[in-house]
Amino acid sequence: MLLVSDIPHGEAFYEELFDMEVLFREGILDGEVGTVPEHIDWEDALLKGVTPTMSFLGRDEFFLAVAGVESEVTDRRVDHIALAVDEVTFESVTNRAEKLGCPVERNAPHHRTFEDNQGFEWEINASSSPPTQAFDTLNI
Repeated sequence: MLLVSDIPHGEAFYEELFDMEVLFREGILDGEVGTVPEHIDWEDALLKGVTPTMSFLGRDEFFLAVAGVESEVTDRRVDHIALAVDEVTFESVTNRAEKLGCPVERNAPHHRTFEDNQGFEWEINASSSPPTQAFDTLNI
């Protein structure tokens, strides 16, 4: 997940740079977090009062989340790095991370997170599908 100061601008930039398409957008409307309907772009969503929180982009097996930075005063613009891996790589990375002293959090049978010694948070997922929408669609 890349943290940007302007989500619509960041979405447009990375969509163009990596030839990706928007898979879904998330925002807040009247205090409710939700998924922006597919047919509504950020320009229209902003006009209707939606505060952007994240855009999820993808192409082939490459996925990228672009989210808002909470403060301009930050040392790091990468929230975490998420990798979809096969089962063998999933287990071997887990074992190596633990051997290197990284505490591994086992979130689900095929999902683990850990922070490396440089302070980067890693998410590994042995499930083949990319993340999907986490919220209900906003009624815009």
